[in-house]
Amino acid sequence: MAVKSLQLFESYLPNAQNWAFRILNNLPDTDLNIAAFRYYNELFVTAKMKLLPLPDYVGLHLLEGRDSAKNFIDKIFKRISNRHKNELFFKYIAEWSRQNKIDLMHVHFANMGWQYLKLKQLTGLPYLVSFYGFDYESLPFQFPLWKKRYTELYDVADGFICEGPHGAELLHRQGCKADKIHVVHLGVETEKIPAVSRTKNQGELKLLQLANYSQKKGHIYALKAFIKALQNCPNMSLTFVGNELENVKSKLEEEIKRHHAEDKVHFIPFVEFSKLYQFFGEYHVFIHPSCYADNRDCEGGAPIVLLDAQCTGMPVISTTHCDIPEEVIHNKTGLLTPEKDVDALAASIATFYQMDNSTYQQFAGAARQHVLTAYDIKPCSEQLQKVYNHYT
Repeated sequence: MAVKSLQLFESYLPNAQNWAFRILNNLPDTDLNIAAFRYYNELFVTAKMKLLPLPDYVGLHLLEGRDSAKNFIDKIFKRISNRHKNELFFKYIAEWSRQNKIDLMHVHFANMGWQYLKLKQLTGLPYLVSFYGFDYESLPFQFPLWKKRYTELYDVADGFICEGPHGAELLHRQGCKADKIHVVHLGVETEKIPAVSRTKNQGELKLLQLANYSQKKGHIYALKAFIKALQNCPNMSLTFVGNELENVKSKLEEEIKRHHAEDKVHFIPFVEFSKLYQFFGEYHVFIHPSCYADNRDCEGGAPIVLLDAQCTGMPVISTTHCDIPEEVIHNKTGLLTPEKDVDALAASIATFYQMDNSTYQQFAGAARQHVLTAYDIKPCSEQLQKVYNHYT
């Protein structure tokens, strides 16, 4: 009999979180019911998914940190009102879960794990929480109150899911019991990703980074390393694709102007997902030097786009940050360096620039085979299914 799950989100579902849709949609033996404070993206709703109807009073304004009150008195009244509406919403979810015979709740992101924690008390159902990125270290680092909340979460929730061993170790160091932690890779739908034929001659290189502009994505280090490598590798280009999140792009533009590299570095705001793999085919190497941000934000696991790129046959230049060394095998599917090391990154760029097509094809073939073997979505979803079965 299929596990009847309730998947809990803040919003369902931002484009940048498509990896959550992929692994859920490929679960072999689970009914998917979804609840969130907002639904807004039909792209990630399939026939096998049922969205919980939202009461009129539910919205993002109920979440902590979304208070728009202008003065102290208004703020107090709004918090009381929001607390009451949250209680109503959680009772509504709990009753719906009872009526629909839900077996298990799975909350996505640790901050939402704490936000929905009342449901554990109301339903008594197995309660799982997935960590993904900023919730590993940045949240408790920036707001010490969350250290206490994480302690409560680790005590009350039944299980926690991480992308890889790095994230699992972080949770264990923070006080989570080891037997509550499960590692489940976030895979890609390899059967939908075509192998893209590329030829790379010695003395040329087209680099691509696709990531929204935030400090942890390491754009500034990609750019500085590219500019440094340009001194001896003139026949190169670097293209950035993404949306601004943290005022990173303007700093990149300043750096480009300072070094007169406007004809070498290009910006593209958006690429349609349906055209993504064809777009990848225009470039030789994917560069993504992830790093810890000043606020301790990190990848937690590793960016799924590294798998997308490699599965098309595109080697990767990246860093030894978090679980990236699992996704990118150094000297086989790409090149890895310590994070924020511009000289080492520049050396990696130069290595691919000077590489002949025969050696390049070895990297390209190994990159695709690695993803096919270790990160196909079906085995990853089967692993998540095993976790669900363990708790039901």
